[in-house]
Amino acid sequence: MPERIWHPISKLEFFVEHTRRWLADVKENAEALEEARTKPQVLADTDVARVKRVYAEQAGDLTLFEEQAEVWSRLPDLSPSRREKTKTLNEQLAELRELNKRVLALADELAEGTIDTVMAASDAELGLAALLGRSPGA
Repeated sequence: MPERIWHPISKLEFFVEHTRRWLADVKENAEALEEARTKPQVLADTDVARVKRVYAEQAGDLTLFEEQAEVWSRLPDLSPSRREKTKTLNEQLAELRELNKRVLALADELAEGTIDTVMAASDAELGLAALLGRSPGA
C-alpha cells in the first residue's frame, strides 16, 4: 500500500470544492437508485455489483478525506475563514458518508430483483411474487 500523503492547508479550498461536486454526484446517483426501487428489474446483476464496488471504494476514499480534514481542524493557527471552511468540509463529508451508506443499502435491496433474478425465476415464482407484491427472489 502506498504511503499516506498529507496535504497542506493551502489545498483546503480544493477539497471543499471537490467534495461539493462529489456530494452532488452521489445525491444524483442515490436519487436514480431510489427511482429504480419501483422497477428494480431494469438493473442487471452487473449494474448492482458495479454500484457496490464503486461505493465500497468510495467509503475508503471518504476515510482518507475525513482524516485529512481532522488534521486540518486541529491546526492551532487557522484563520476564521479556514476554520469555517474546515467546518464546511466536515459537514459535507458527514453527508457523503450517510449517502454512501444509503446507496450501498439500496444496492443490496435492488440486488434481490435484478433482471437476472427475474429471468431465472420460474413462471410460478413470478406469479407468486406478483400476487404478494414482491420482486422475484425477495
